[in-house]
Amino acid sequence: MNRAIQVGALLIFIGVSPMPLIGQNVTVTVRLVNGKNGKPVTDENLNVWVNDAKASQLFRPDGDGTIKLRVGSGDVLSFASNVEVTCHPYRKDEHSQRKYLVSEILSHGVSDENLCSKKIRVEARPGEFVFYERPRSWLEWWRL
Repeated sequence: MNRAIQVGALLIFIGVSPMPLIGQNVTVTVRLVNGKNGKPVTDENLNVWVNDAKASQLFRPDGDGTIKLRVGSGDVLSFASNVEVTCHPYRKDEHSQRKYLVSEILSHGVSDENLCSKKIRVEARPGEFVFYERPRSWLEWWRL
């Protein structure tokens, strides 16, 4: 009888205790940084794809150039600038958006590549993704 009570108590404890779940919701901070001067980018509508979604969601940064995303810990994210120009280089054989694991962003942070300047490099903290971009030139705006 004593053994049955212990097993029952254990099952009740497991049922009511908050256990970490795979895929639980977490917050990822995206920092938008001007790849030429290192200043925060605030005038952007960042395109974010979650788990290869067909359509992106647009996110506007706050005054510090940061966006807080609430996503699953097992999700995969892709990013693209909307107003500004992305600073990360694409290889010739690269024909799709780059994918970033939320688990990797959470564990050590990810700082994207910066082709706009070799001098500007921001270290990402755990839970943070650093995305580099730069303003469009007048010629780039004209070509749109």
